[in-house]
Order: sequence, then structure tokens, then C-alpha cells
Amino acid sequence: MTVSLASDRAVKPVRAGVVELRVIAARRISEGFVRVTVGGDRDRLRDALTPIGHDQWARLFFPAAGQRQFELPAAGLEGWYQRLAAIPEAVRPQVRNYTIRETRDAGDELHLDVDFVVHRSAAGLVEGEAASWALRARPGDRVGMLDQGRIFSPPELGRPLLIVTDESGLPGVEGVVRSLEPGVSATVVVEIAHAEDRRPLTSEAALEERWHVRALGAVVGAAALRDLRRVDVSTDVSAYVVGEASFVLEARRMLIAAGLPKAAIDFCSYWRREPAQRHR
Repeated sequence: MTVSLASDRAVKPVRAGVVELRVIAARRISEGFVRVTVGGDRDRLRDALTPIGHDQWARLFFPAAGQRQFELPAAGLEGWYQRLAAIPEAVRPQVRNYTIRETRDAGDELHLDVDFVVHRSAAGLVEGEAASWALRARPGDRVGMLDQGRIFSPPELGRPLLIVTDESGLPGVEGVVRSLEPGVSATVVVEIAHAEDRRPLTSEAALEERWHVRALGAVVGAAALRDLRRVDVSTDVSAYVVGEASFVLEARRMLIAAGLPKAAIDFCSYWRREPAQRHR
């Protein structure tokens, strides 16, 4: 997940710092997803990584293919990139942005689940450094994490919620609906690449789930956008739109055209398709 554009209501952490974690488990949970659980001592993490639910996201530092050792940038949130760039290339880790699907206590440790979408090229090769790392991750492997807060803004009680996502936003959507208060009514439109990528959405809110499996070769987000045109969007709705960049922008444009104020839409682009594959 690479955050390239987002609404301006994001909530930043009060304090955060780069923390070293280790891989607890890594497993393929469906055709399109790998789940990596990372963790560390809860007391050690307390001042640098505070679970806040919703779509909390972080910068994930991991080794490149063939890289045996890597160094993590030291200290806190400000200036992390400059410190990363100063690390010698031979031991400089890769960094990507990922949503924390779920956090939980495990004895004296804090465990965090991160789901990686497995996209494949036309030749069948796995695309992206992060997904490739997730597929080869093993228990005990080192990783680093820097908390970045959350993007989603919970709606006022009584205000309905509309969520629109492709598979890349699904882990964050799980966190969002899990964090919703009872009494919230939410319509959730989800497009996924494979039928087996569908998963239960756990929430105390009243959910209307609208799942779509993308046709082979279809443009990412096209099925979700077709469904969005059929959704009755009232002006008192709060919206949350995440996923591929052109899909997110088109969904946001449609919602604004339907009369929804820009301030009522939380949105974030996680990745970009090649220009020939974007919405026209």
C-alpha cells in the first residue's frame, strides 16, 4: 500500500518512533492475500506504537531480496526519511506504507496483523517488493515499523456511512467497521480479484455488504463504480473511499456530483495502475 493522495482530516499519532519487530507468523490466507503477523514486547512499544483501531497505518521497513542485514532509521516521526536516506545503500531497508489490519495483546507482547495483496503480472510474476517479501517472510525475521495514525474520520452518530474499496483497502476497511459504534449504519461496497478473497466483516454497526468479484482482465474498480452508481447517496452521508488511485478519484468525483460535500469524503489512494489500465 503506497499512500499517494489522501483527504486532509487524517489523525497523526501524538508520539511515534521507528520500532523493531519480528515476524511471528506468515501465511497465505487466500489467492490474493498473504497475512504477516509481527510483534514485540508491549511495554517497549508503548511510547512508539499506540493501537488506535480504524485504518491505522504505518511505514513498514523490510529487507530487499537477498539483503542479509539492514539498519533501521533511528528516533521519531520527524525526519525519518532523511535518516533512512543516510543509511548506506547496502544495509538500507525497503519501506512501504501498510494498514494495520488488527492489533491484539498476546501475553507480554503486542501482535499486529498486516495483509499484503498479491498482484501478478501478465506473465504470472508477483508484482511489488512488499508482496514478494511477505511471501518469503519467516518467523523470527526482523522488520521495522513507524506509526502514521489513521485516515478515517468516524461519522457523527446518526449519520450514515458509505465505504467503497478495492482489495487493497479491504484490510483497512475491516479495521474501520470493527471500530464503528453500535447504531451506525454503513453500506460497504467491496471489489475483490478472487471470490475466495471475500471475508467476514465483524462490526457492531448495521452493515449492508455489497461484494463484487472483478472479471478477468477488467479494470480495477470498474465493478465497484458500477454499483456505486446504483447506491442512493443522500447529502447527509459520510463516505470513505480507498484503493487504486484512478478508481478512488472517479468514485470521489461521482460522490461530489451526487451532491456530497467534499468535507464529508475521506479518501486515500493506495496504489496506481499503469495509464493504459486506468478509468476513462
